[in-house]
Amino acid sequence: LQVSVPEPRTVALLFQPVLLRCHFQLSSPGGPAPIVTWKYKSFCPATGAASPGAANTWGDSPGEAAGACPDSARTVRIVATKQGQQVTLGDFYLGRDVTIRGAAELSLGPAAWGDSGLYLCTVTSTSDLQGNNEAVAELVVLGET
Repeated sequence: LQVSVPEPRTVALLFQPVLLRCHFQLSSPGGPAPIVTWKYKSFCPATGAASPGAANTWGDSPGEAAGACPDSARTVRIVATKQGQQVTLGDFYLGRDVTIRGAAELSLGPAAWGDSGLYLCTVTSTSDLQGNNEAVAELVVLGET
């Protein structure tokens, strides 16, 4: 199993649609449909004398900020899951134009202020337990200037 995010960093304008792409390849196709889960993690809170934008610093590698603070210091929630054609939204996203399109692309509809953060695409397959089953995409939502 190999999961990848071809565009690890996305900048979107407030109220514009956002599409986060996630691709996966199973080494042993067949069997039950894999489960695709998109999870949201807020950026780490800024600490001490850090600049206001410090929570959004982008390191050299995608998802580098993911390990910068423990999950207990940030907001973590399930955005959506998909198995076969069935998509289930997390409670926070009910009533929003959010879905998983294609095999594993997260469509957030109009971007909201609280959407900035890290999005983890996880693929679980009972027939393929080897490899990397997770990839991270960063999203920053900007207002109009």
